[in-house]
Amino acid sequence: MSPARGTPDPRRWIYGGLDLTFAIAQAVLLWLVIPNRLPSAAIHLWALPLALAVMGAGTLWGGRRGWQVAVAAGSVVLLGLVLLILRIIVSSAFLAGVYGAFGQGAAMTGALAVALLVELVGLLPLAQIRFLLSRAGRRAYAVPARAAA
Repeated sequence: MSPARGTPDPRRWIYGGLDLTFAIAQAVLLWLVIPNRLPSAAIHLWALPLALAVMGAGTLWGGRRGWQVAVAAGSVVLLGLVLLILRIIVSSAFLAGVYGAFGQGAAMTGALAVALLVELVGLLPLAQIRFLLSRAGRRAYAVPARAAA
């Protein structure tokens, strides 16, 4: 349900605040709980909170440019999440194939990690992009509606 005409849409500020809060929480977790020495994995993992912070900044910035930044950064978050899930699935398959019963247990842990990643990393950008691309989101950012196809 969108707010009445003439009143600013509070979802812009809610999503922006949530984005920045989640970005800070993810950065702290990456720094303190799961530091990684593998450069490709570290870059991949750090790209998620960085893109989420950029998405929050674009959301709070507002206007057409802020909308474009928020949609692009949210797409980067979702793409990074899909690639991270693929990395975990490939690692789990390797562990299950090489290490037998112990590897199957580790693969189940990988499946649990994927489920948590979808909830903790993917749901907020997904819901936010859905809002940004909706008629109410475009109106809140003064972005013209798509041309009729």
